[in-house]
Amino acid sequence: MAIDYFGHCACELAETRQRLAYLRRQRPEWYGVVLELHEPSDPGPFGVEIALEFGIAARCRFLMHVLDKQRLAAVGDAVEFVYRVFGTDSLVVTCATDTIRPPLAKYEAMDIGEPPETATRSR
Repeated sequence: MAIDYFGHCACELAETRQRLAYLRRQRPEWYGVVLELHEPSDPGPFGVEIALEFGIAARCRFLMHVLDKQRLAAVGDAVEFVYRVFGTDSLVVTCATDTIRPPLAKYEAMDIGEPPETATRSR
């Protein structure tokens, strides 16, 4: 059985990508080993509606897939660190898409030392 979490995020796609990259760099023992962080995507109208029910105006969402079920004890810490990096005003994490996995505390978005991308990428 797969165990998936979704991050419903109020940040723009570019900022969300930067924060996910920061998570991977800061905790490689979690992200890519215990949890796979997938790239963010547009939530679509259904995803926006779901996120609003959880109290957040999502601009994007991303999947966090549990890779190592032998290390489930580390999953809680890994998900909590995601909340710390994004801030609880910008993120709601759900188990699948129906149950909130609440943070243990309220967090301000972490300063990750990178300005958000502002330039559009050339095609």
